[in-house]
Amino acid sequence: MTVSAEHRGRDVVLTATGELDIATLPKLRRLIRLALVDRPRLLVLDLSELRFISSGGLGLLAGTHREAAPAELRVVAGDAVRRVMAFTDLLDFLNVYPSMAEALKDTG
Repeated sequence: MTVSAEHRGRDVVLTATGELDIATLPKLRRLIRLALVDRPRLLVLDLSELRFISSGGLGLLAGTHREAAPAELRVVAGDAVRRVMAFTDLLDFLNVYPSMAEALKDTG
């Protein structure tokens, strides 16, 4: 998995590609925590290019939702991630978007 970070003023976008599994989970967790040190207004996790997400990855999303506050967490999810999220309650309480453009809409 590769992860890139982009700072847009007070907003941070982390883009992950590849597979989010037990081997790659610590890398994304570390980068999320680093992004939250600066107390962003908005944290966007772009997972649209992930081919696989493990149950640990889903747990990371739920934990990030809690840890990010008061920052708003938005998740961009492609079909592979959405299919897995559909089996959990994550789609009900995370802000999930189909595209980066939608996720960044109304960010002022």
